[in-house]
Amino acid sequence: MKKVIGILALFSLVMGLIAPPASACYGVRAMGMGGAFIAVADDVNTVYWNPAGLSNIKATEIGLQRMTNNRDSFNYIDVIEYVTPLKKGISGIGFHYTNNRDTDYFGISSDTGFADYKSKWFTLSYGTKVADNFAVGINVRQVKDSASEEIINGVGQSTSYSASNTGIDLGFLGTAGKWSYGMLVQDANKPKALFGRDEMERNYRPGIAYRPNNKTIIAADVYNAKPTEGSETEYSIGLEHKLSNNVRARIGNYHGAMTYGAGVKIDKNIELNVAYLSGNLGGTTLIGLQAKY
Repeated sequence: MKKVIGILALFSLVMGLIAPPASACYGVRAMGMGGAFIAVADDVNTVYWNPAGLSNIKATEIGLQRMTNNRDSFNYIDVIEYVTPLKKGISGIGFHYTNNRDTDYFGISSDTGFADYKSKWFTLSYGTKVADNFAVGINVRQVKDSASEEIINGVGQSTSYSASNTGIDLGFLGTAGKWSYGMLVQDANKPKALFGRDEMERNYRPGIAYRPNNKTIIAADVYNAKPTEGSETEYSIGLEHKLSNNVRARIGNYHGAMTYGAGVKIDKNIELNVAYLSGNLGGTTLIGLQAKY
């Protein structure tokens, strides 16, 4: 275990030197692990990271997430998620609502951009096994964006803006002994981009995970594995280790920024999760509750 943590720390340092700036993302447990969750996909967070993981859901789960600071700088600030099995260990469905606010992305700090930008996601998910060791899944996501005004050359334009689109994600998840592997094809249908842009590019996001025992998960993901002009490939790596029956510790590197997290059971079926995102993620803290029944 000490060797694993040492390798993770070294790899995280290298990634921090070469990776571009990151933006905060979704899922308190997943972000504590550096956002390396595509091939883990074993709890309520799978409705975002890899819907194929719904095939592994054995109980109904509800998740709540809140970003406690930097709420005007990063996205995925509030999340509600729900998953339930259709056939335990075979198929499942899920839903998540996400409240985004990503003003920096739209250039509010410059002379051109949109003021008071807001985005809301409503996603339905389904996953099922097509073989003993392989599952597929799909997300259908409705995105609704709005802005109170546009800023052009430093001057506010009073016109309000609103737009919507429908994105489709495809997920794949396989297992081989202590290993699991997965892929999320985000925006597979290349939906129209909002506010005057052409279309969203497909984002190919492969991942791999290794479980050396029933206490430890080591995972790595690639974000934007097939970059288009003007975009870059980014990497995540993370580790989760169960310290006791009630406590799990996490560490990772998300696109060049170190992340730290913990999960504490406050009841047999309720877990409190906390993630701290350092570096260019601005010392952001995420808190969340996950409940099973």
